[in-house]
Amino acid sequence: MKLVKKRIARFYKRLVLLKYYLKKIDFFTKQEKRQIVICFDGNLPHGGLVDRLKGIISMYEISKTLGFEFKIFFTHPFELKSFLKPNLIDWSINEKDIRFNVFSSKIVYLMNDFGAKPFEIFKKSKANNFYVYCNVDYLVSLYPNKKEDEIKGIWKDNYNDLFKLSDYLKGKLNLLPSQSRISFHTRFTTLLGDFSDSTKKVLDKNEKLALIKKVDRSITDEVSKYPEKVIYVFSDSNFFLNYIRQNTLYKTLEGVPKHIENNNSDIDYHLKTFLDFYFLAASEQVFLVKIDEMYHSSFSKYAAIIGGAKFEKIMN
Repeated sequence: MKLVKKRIARFYKRLVLLKYYLKKIDFFTKQEKRQIVICFDGNLPHGGLVDRLKGIISMYEISKTLGFEFKIFFTHPFELKSFLKPNLIDWSINEKDIRFNVFSSKIVYLMNDFGAKPFEIFKKSKANNFYVYCNVDYLVSLYPNKKEDEIKGIWKDNYNDLFKLSDYLKGKLNLLPSQSRISFHTRFTTLLGDFSDSTKKVLDKNEKLALIKKVDRSITDEVSKYPEKVIYVFSDSNFFLNYIRQNTLYKTLEGVPKHIENNNSDIDYHLKTFLDFYFLAASEQVFLVKIDEMYHSSFSKYAAIIGGAKFEKIMN
C-alpha cells in the first residue's frame, strides 16, 4: 500500500509540473545547445538548503559529462543570487527563458528518487532541454568505483565552480568570530516542538528534557578530548539552543533557525541557514550528533565537505 501511495503521489506531482509547463508552451523556439535546468520554483516542495545543493551538484556533474549547458532556476522562496552568485559557470536563467517545446523539452522529476539512474535518462533522451526537479546526491551512483575522498573532492570542486558568496552574505560572515573551533550539529525536526516538518512526532516535556540531557552528555564526552578548543553548537531547534546557552559554556550563533521551505521571501529571514552552513564549513572539525529518534541530517556533512573540515558522527 505504501508503494502504491508513493506512486500516486509522484504521478500527481508530475501532473502539477506538466500543467505549469503547458502554460509556457512554445512550438517555435528550439534550444540550440542541449541544456539541463534544475528548478526550485515553488511548484512543489524542494527540501532544505542541502537537499537542493545535492540536486544542483549532481545535475552539474551530469551536464559536464554529457557536454550539456547547465542552468539553475532558483526563485523560491528567494533568489539564490541573494546569497550565492555564479562563479566560474554562468548558471543564470530568467523566467522568460523558461519555455516548453513539446517536441524538444522534457520534465525530469527525481525528488527522493534514490534508485534512479539520471545519467541514463539524459543520455538516452532525444530532448534538447530538460527541466529537472532533484534533491538527491547521485555522485556515488555515478562513480561506484571511486573512493569516498574522491567523491568529496568532486563535490567540493563542483561547488566552487558554481558558487561564490554574494556581497550581502560575505558582509554578514565577516561579522562573525574567526577563531579556530570545533562544531557540533544536531537536528531534532519536530521532536522538541519548535516547528512542523516532514516528521510529525513531538515528545512530551519529560522526554524532551531527557533527550536534551543525553545529547548534552554526548557532546561533553567528546569535548573532553579537546580541552583547549572553542566549542560551538548548532541546531534546527531554538529550544535546544536556548538550553545550551543557559546550561553550558558552549557558544552558539545568534538568531532563530528557519527552514528554507517556509514561504518567506525576506532574505534576512533565511540568513541564519547560510551563516550556520558557512560557519560550520570553516570549523576545524565538525560532529553530527544523532541520538535516539533525532534526524540523520546531512547539513553538517556537506558543510564540512565544502570547507575541507574533518567530519565525524556521534550516534546512539
